[in-house]
Amino acid sequence: MAILTHLTLFITILNPIALFLYLAPLREDLDEKVFLAVLLKATIISLMINLFFTFSGVYFFDNVLKIYFDSFRIFGGIVMISFALMSIIQGKKGFITIKGSLDDLASEIALPFLTGPGIISVCVIIGATATKINALLVNVLGLAFAYAVIVGLLYIRYHINSRRIKTAFDKLLTIFMRINGFILGAFGVDMIIKGLHNVIIIASGN
Repeated sequence: MAILTHLTLFITILNPIALFLYLAPLREDLDEKVFLAVLLKATIISLMINLFFTFSGVYFFDNVLKIYFDSFRIFGGIVMISFALMSIIQGKKGFITIKGSLDDLASEIALPFLTGPGIISVCVIIGATATKINALLVNVLGLAFAYAVIVGLLYIRYHINSRRIKTAFDKLLTIFMRINGFILGAFGVDMIIKGLHNVIIIASGN
């Protein structure tokens, strides 16, 4: 059951539907196969980063950066709230534009969209609370699910012939993105509260 809880949290914060909308300019400017190749490369980059923080995150924050992980958790919560507000109020999309090579583009997609403060925080928590096998499965299955959802939506979007249906399809996805914005904002607030709570406990103990 724990792996399902972690996987649900991972996918909710990753939000493949919102990512599909954020990548709208790339979908329009790139060929379908090129877009999928760039997305796959970004997914692989993201997986490597996520696995690093999953298995080394606690050590990295405590011994390399020498900062409280909860400081990063609070900052991540603030970033998540800002993304949530843009999703809810503006239905914001099109954060990424084509600049430079496709390799650079894959990196821009990986950070901060596939791997942002929220996902990094979740990876660190999963690494500290789950077995190594379950943590690995959450990362692989979560990103694979997100990639499959985006591919499925892309296939539907590319093969809709009616402009009216395409418009309705985009509006429906925007609604889902805004709804998810409320959930994302709630996770952001929760991260800030837990981070502050842990910092207060540490401070009072000192």
